Amino acid sequence: MRNGLLIGMMFSLAPAFGAEHMSVAVCNIGDLPAQVIERAEAEAGYVFQSMDVEVRWTGCGAEVDAADARLRPDFIVRVRVGGHLPKAGATSLEAMGRAFMNVDGTGNMADVYYGAIRELANLYPVAGSEQLMGYTIAHELGHLLIGAGHRPNGLMRAALSKKELEALNRRHLKFNEAEQAAIPAQVAVAYGWRR
Repeated sequence: MRNGLLIGMMFSLAPAFGAEHMSVAVCNIGDLPAQVIERAEAEAGYVFQSMDVEVRWTGCGAEVDAADARLRPDFIVRVRVGGHLPKAGATSLEAMGRAFMNVDGTGNMADVYYGAIRELANLYPVAGSEQLMGYTIAHELGHLLIGAGHRPNGLMRAALSKKELEALNRRHLKFNEAEQAAIPAQVAVAYGWRR
């Protein structure tokens, strides 16, 4: 029985050591309360953790501009206060965030717009604004990892309606199966050297 317990503990620790890692600096340009940012990071982290990708969150300090690339974060997310929703229909995620992509389809910076996020959370109060901001961060990081373009289902869809917000609130809104395979592989290839 003692050996079974030891083996069980070893297997429960294996994913923690086998997870892929990426680092994300969150620049709180809007001066939102720290707990708002922390809750959003926890929600985004949950989405990636379900794919065995650990996000290491940092603030927007000196490491962002470090001369040594090994010290810089993999991605930078700037949280801005502005942004507004369109007047009708499902809400485009472009109103809530934007990933900045190079012509070759790569990038490392995104913005999220807390004003639009808060408006959507108030319009459909099934999910909180911090939770919605976390999923918006995950969506924009998804673009930076697997490229531009939206999918018809999952977290990389182009717009959110009340139905998707209800799924998000239950933590059922995730990357689709193809994205769940591509994202950890991309993190391993692009950032595995940092382990």
